[in-house]
Amino acid sequence: MKKGKYEYLREQYPEYVTESQLYKICHIAKRSAKYLLDNGIIPCENSGKKTRKYRIALNDIIVYLKKRDKTLNSMIPRGCVNSRTPRSPRVSLSAILSSESESVLRSYFEYIYADYPDVVEPYDVSEMTGLNHNTVLKLLKKKEIQSLTVGTKYKIPKQFVLAFVVSPRFINMKSNTADFNKIIGGFEIWKSAKL
Repeated sequence: MKKGKYEYLREQYPEYVTESQLYKICHIAKRSAKYLLDNGIIPCENSGKKTRKYRIALNDIIVYLKKRDKTLNSMIPRGCVNSRTPRSPRVSLSAILSSESESVLRSYFEYIYADYPDVVEPYDVSEMTGLNHNTVLKLLKKKEIQSLTVGTKYKIPKQFVLAFVVSPRFINMKSNTADFNKIIGGFEIWKSAKL
């Protein structure tokens, strides 16, 4: 009599297995195994304890594996178990600026840049704009942010940074980084305090 594809599991594992054995048997991540168990895709007994809380029948795992092979579907919705937190929408300054706000925007940046020296470096520009350091370097190489070079290092007068942050290029840039959102949120607070 022909043995089934997963019958070898019965020889290697006991009748009931743990969650850690489940993800090894199915070759899936721990989060995926937890999703399958918590959502009843693979039936189990849940003791409610913090550790070793699942008791899973090997027969149920084999049924799941056969179903997965037949449908070529893991039965886990895309994005449900990834390690990343849901991303917030990307925002830009253009979404909160009215047509007369460019001078107000310049005043805001002059205010928040007051403690920076007159000449800054790329890391400072990254902090000042909320943009990633690599993005700042690309903008400097493309001369979208004007700069001076001393040897192989960029030196950026603060006035050049101010010219960039009120330019349409920066105003229309979208990002969802915490630093960029902090700058946008700070502008909204600063503008409402001025009114």
